[in-house]
Amino acid sequence: MYRSRKLTAFQRWLIVVGGFVCYCLADGFTYSVGVLYSCFLDAFNLSSSSTAVLPGLLYAVPQFTAIFLCPLLETYGYSSGASWGAILLSVSCIASAYAPNIQLLYLTFGLLSSFGLQLTYSSAIMAVTETFKDDRLFGLALGLTMCGSGVGSFAFNPFVAWLLESWTWREVLFIEGAILLNSMVSASCFHHLDAIRFPIAVKKSSLDLYQTIGGEPLTQLSVMVGEARATEAVPRSIQIPDEENAEFNNPSTSFRRLWSCIRYAMCIPSRCRFRALGCSTTPVSAADTIEDIRGDMANERSGCADFLTAFKVSLKQLGSRGLWKNPTYIVYIFANGLAGAAIVIPWTFIYDHGILSLSDENGNLDDTNMSKVSLLPSLIGMGSLIGQITFGLITSQLGQLRAPLCSCWLTQTNNLGEQPPSISPEGKNPFLRFFRRTWSDKSLCHLLLFMVVLLWSGLSTLLISLLPLSTLAGHISAHVSFFSLPIGRAMAAACLLVGISYGGFYVLYPQILIDTLGENLWPAGLGVFLFVNGAMNLIGTTIGEAVFSYK
Repeated sequence: MYRSRKLTAFQRWLIVVGGFVCYCLADGFTYSVGVLYSCFLDAFNLSSSSTAVLPGLLYAVPQFTAIFLCPLLETYGYSSGASWGAILLSVSCIASAYAPNIQLLYLTFGLLSSFGLQLTYSSAIMAVTETFKDDRLFGLALGLTMCGSGVGSFAFNPFVAWLLESWTWREVLFIEGAILLNSMVSASCFHHLDAIRFPIAVKKSSLDLYQTIGGEPLTQLSVMVGEARATEAVPRSIQIPDEENAEFNNPSTSFRRLWSCIRYAMCIPSRCRFRALGCSTTPVSAADTIEDIRGDMANERSGCADFLTAFKVSLKQLGSRGLWKNPTYIVYIFANGLAGAAIVIPWTFIYDHGILSLSDENGNLDDTNMSKVSLLPSLIGMGSLIGQITFGLITSQLGQLRAPLCSCWLTQTNNLGEQPPSISPEGKNPFLRFFRRTWSDKSLCHLLLFMVVLLWSGLSTLLISLLPLSTLAGHISAHVSFFSLPIGRAMAAACLLVGISYGGFYVLYPQILIDTLGENLWPAGLGVFLFVNGAMNLIGTTIGEAVFSYK
């Protein structure tokens, strides 16, 4: 027998909490790298171009690995994926704290942490999607999960700046490694979902429930050792006894007892953690040989065949004509990529820009304004949180409000004796005709919102670059914060607006991809989208560093 395959309401919302923790810690770590940028620059005495590769890798590499890691998580479980993400993030930070040169930092802080980040992100979003995909609260659950990104981005930047006042950057990385290990909490939150996705063997009332092939008893031991033999009897399904439970109830050695406990650790793949090792539920026919049975059981335990199948399907979809001959999709991913190249520049360089612009001739800045400058990237994070909530509410209401509004409009026009919009002459009011056509098509609404957010992002980023922050250097002191001056307040508002646009991009991209590609090509389209976005993030940080150094 097997456990219940239905999640309770508490377990479902516990998965949302786990996703929130994943995004909070992962994005908080990612978007606080700008605070550490100047520390890396001074520690290794290298050019800013060499140092700028680190944040570029942190933004780009996780998106490059999505096409490989998503099938892996689908095969081996979300809880184990989140667990390994936490371990890799923690190990990468601790190893980076001991890095003697920038080349080793590329490996530990750039690549190793990127794999941990993508495991954490993908586990969260895939677990929430799997749980709520057929639920009317799917949009709300997704929004609450992604809100962790804004909260983490807002909290981590001043926290890291505060740590740097008392500790060196190496010690701060060690502290961050300990904090990131807490994302293991999210792995425990995904435990119940994996428990229903993979069979969980429960203790059998007896171990003599053997079925036969041709009248001969077939036991677990006989299959594994090869003592059973196939006959020409009618094929029948078998249920092999649970060897692990028997081993736990009658341990012959302390090692076996210990292994029975270790197998339930979060980092063990879920299909091995929940399914008793060696216990197969695959129907076996009389014509099967012992080698066939053992091979099927090995594949069922390891999951390699399932992973390779999912990976091959993903690669095959990448060459689909429906993907590359869709002009809307092609234009969208490159437009979003250009926006992504621009939006990572404030994330990475706004802290250093504020420090250098407000420092005096000797390069000194008082502690009060130093702490205020660390709030600039935090304001981008707060804007991201506001944007995710706002655009999430707007897009979630489009499908619900469109029909009532159109119905109300038709009722009013009919009461006035006018023709309904569907048969009214097209040339009478082109603006209303365009509005009606756009409002009646959800995909057009999403694309129109994307264009608005794109313009919003460009104008707010331009505002940051045009504000003369350096003119405040002689007007601030320990008693006069630059936020108290008009230019300082304008800079804070511009950072908030950039963050809101980032939140809009974050919420709109999955909906636009589904609108333009459909559910079948959605995974492949997402992989290409993330790859292009990651490449543009890397290009954006490189260009931003070149401009920042030239200045």
